[in-house]
Amino acid sequence: MDNFDDEFETKMEELDSIGKKESKNKKSAKSSKKEDDNSVKTSFLETPEYILEQIKTATAATDATHAIEGGEYYFLIYNKKTGTTDKKKSFEYRGKLYCPIIDDISRNNGIALPSDVLEYGDTSDLINEIHIFLKKYIELPDFYEKFLPNLALFYWVYESFPFIPYLQFVGRTSTGKSTAMEVFGSICYKPINTTGSLTIASVFRVATSWKGTLLIDEFEKAGENAREMVSFLKSGVSNNLILRTEGEVKKEVKAYVVKAPKIFTSENPINDAGLQSRTIVIKMEKNKRPIPLYRLPHYYDEAQEIRNKLLLWRFRNLNNVDLTKIEFGFPELKFLDKRVQQVITPIYYFSGEDTKKDILEFAKEQEAETKRERRESLHGIIFEAMYNIYVKETIVPIGQIYNDINPQGAKYPVSEKKIGNVIRKILGFDIVRQGHENIRVVVLENQEEKIEELLEYYGITPSETSVAQVAAVADEPKRVSDEEIEEIFNG
Repeated sequence: MDNFDDEFETKMEELDSIGKKESKNKKSAKSSKKEDDNSVKTSFLETPEYILEQIKTATAATDATHAIEGGEYYFLIYNKKTGTTDKKKSFEYRGKLYCPIIDDISRNNGIALPSDVLEYGDTSDLINEIHIFLKKYIELPDFYEKFLPNLALFYWVYESFPFIPYLQFVGRTSTGKSTAMEVFGSICYKPINTTGSLTIASVFRVATSWKGTLLIDEFEKAGENAREMVSFLKSGVSNNLILRTEGEVKKEVKAYVVKAPKIFTSENPINDAGLQSRTIVIKMEKNKRPIPLYRLPHYYDEAQEIRNKLLLWRFRNLNNVDLTKIEFGFPELKFLDKRVQQVITPIYYFSGEDTKKDILEFAKEQEAETKRERRESLHGIIFEAMYNIYVKETIVPIGQIYNDINPQGAKYPVSEKKIGNVIRKILGFDIVRQGHENIRVVVLENQEEKIEELLEYYGITPSETSVAQVAAVADEPKRVSDEEIEEIFNG
């Protein structure tokens, strides 16, 4: 009996001990959850008094990967009033504890961060240093050697502007387009190499969490993701929210802000007029002078030093951009298409007088390229065909547009239904049925102003003959009476 009592007592003590451990673990879990609820992971924070940027301290750089081994993550805290900086592991603000992001991207050196701040002199000195660095490691068309340093400055304060132009390096194999992206990207704001994780879900999350410069190599190899990636890029030039439904069991609507600089490469310009109009395209050629075959440790040291200087430049200039002065754009850029102005204005803002002259010349080329892309899009082709019929005839049948834009024997012709949808939904013209044969025609009476706007939008210069014909058509009596048109509209 005594043995039984002893065993019972021992078991009770064990159960009591287990109960205390479970209670302690529950308390610890609750405490940990409370800390997690109170903690915010971020690489950037701005308060009325401070600007915080995540850095990684440099201790030893490898000669193969430019990775900083053994470095630690901190916030570099810039005091707006005194202009001084301080370094801390975390920052408490309004009841929240802000900590640097430590994820697979940072752990695997997928992002290049500053390690400190360095004095740079004045902005022109910094631009000159960037120019020398780029010229040393890549070969660019002459204009872009002057242009890209100003684009780099803009990327370090892009949040201060409502619109971001992208950069694309285009060229055949061995033209150095990937090298150009990597070298220029290395001095941009928080460059992230996304090439190895080119799924739309991962890119959404990376852009939202880090808000750094995304580097996307061989864009056209995105395969089945390409269409969604184009949509993502078009959405990422502004502050608009992107809503996505996510979750396997419980579906939830997640909101993302993917506005961030993006640099990508491909063998050919991307075949999307909307994306092209948001992108600065640099066509690369084979090098005509010796360029380093390998990037050795001194290259990574130079890039790190420039990033550190650019971080100090960012601290000093992030809140100095005054958009009220250019709310309606620069007067000298007014002659340009609005989209081209959006692309050029942020870089123009930081440029000196000599560079501004070069940018004006570039802007004209960019506008011509933008309009060419529009003309070659499906809606551009349909409008041009429609206009060419209009200047010869007063009636523009959908069937005739179909015949004009589809080569004889075309394997995949554009259907009349699709043509009609483009005319109504994109070009903004009505379509009605006319005559005993019920032919579908485009309603162009009293639409001269809209036609002129579209001619300008697509960069189509009408000949003197066609202008006279359009004027004559506008003065001609209508072939269909008002009563007939009203009857058609009312069904």
